[in-house]
Amino acid sequence: MNIRSAVPAALCGIVLLATASARTAEAPAKTPARVPNPKLAALADNTAIELGALKLESPEGEGEGSANRVTDYSGMTYDMHNHRILMFGGGHATTFTDTIYAFDFGTLTWSALYKPTPSKFYKPENLENSFWKSGGEGPYPRPIGRHTYDLLIVPDHRKEFLLLRTGCGPSSVAPGIGYFGGGGGAYDFATGKWEHFDNPFGGYGAASEYDPVSKKVIAQAGQGLFMFDPETRKTVKILDDIIDKYKVTAYSGTLVYCPIDQCMYGIPDKKEIWKVELDRQSFNKSKITKLTPSGEKPPESECAFVWDPANKVIAGGVKDNKVYLYDPAKSEWSSKELQGAKPGTMTFHCLAYDPVDNVYIFIAGCKTWAFRLKK
Repeated sequence: MNIRSAVPAALCGIVLLATASARTAEAPAKTPARVPNPKLAALADNTAIELGALKLESPEGEGEGSANRVTDYSGMTYDMHNHRILMFGGGHATTFTDTIYAFDFGTLTWSALYKPTPSKFYKPENLENSFWKSGGEGPYPRPIGRHTYDLLIVPDHRKEFLLLRTGCGPSSVAPGIGYFGGGGGAYDFATGKWEHFDNPFGGYGAASEYDPVSKKVIAQAGQGLFMFDPETRKTVKILDDIIDKYKVTAYSGTLVYCPIDQCMYGIPDKKEIWKVELDRQSFNKSKITKLTPSGEKPPESECAFVWDPANKVIAGGVKDNKVYLYDPAKSEWSSKELQGAKPGTMTFHCLAYDPVDNVYIFIAGCKTWAFRLKK
């Protein structure tokens, strides 16, 4: 379903002087140069600034400002293809907004990629496989709002947004809709359409991360470690009984890929960090190790961590104006007090790193914030 540009093969042949014009192969398309935002470029090290209150487009009929609760048990991810941050969430007990919200680095504001489904369409007969069948402005079907935890992915080799959360539960904004299951979905950036696929692992508190080496997604849910293939849309369990065998989980936390050792790091809400050494030739031979790092362990909280290539650390978990860092080379935790503005504590999994501006974007207190880290 993904539309991708192909690079034509070089034209081969004999150039006939004086009778034929020269022919050359079409050059591969280049990624547009990204220009840092001046406001973010001026940000001092370890300093936070407020970028404004959330003003998200809400579904018609839900009430003004309802979509600001899209962050409930939900997260966001960086889209390297379009230099933006994408957020999808809400669901159980909050808003049922089903649009993707995009943060633009030119305007430093959020906008909806398409108009959310009006609440008058929140009916059991309109729900199939966790997708609305119809609604207001199309296209349809599209996934119903849900807690997304750390289950949003943009693969670097496919121009699409992956939603790996299978279902969710009832909300006061949708009478008659109870707990629902189904599958995940992929939003094609070129067509603006959603595709439904089966996804057996993305339940409550699950976590996932893209592996740029294998071009697969690694995920943890319950006792299982899974591998999802964006090409085939198929999921396989690669390890089982990991909680019992290794005493590890990423529950209500995150998985983070580290390019230094090409391993995955699991960080649950309790911050008991562990590592997955992936065997990419035979994934079921991957190795899990529970770590015992030194330093200042982060406090317990449900929040996100991401890889910071500038500082070569895994960072996030903003709480009480402090950001927490894990150095995989030293197996050591540390923290930095944020200077300038005082964002407090980040909201659930709503944090992403922007490599163009070398800043973190996150949500706290129904506001958007940015900070630049210096280890």
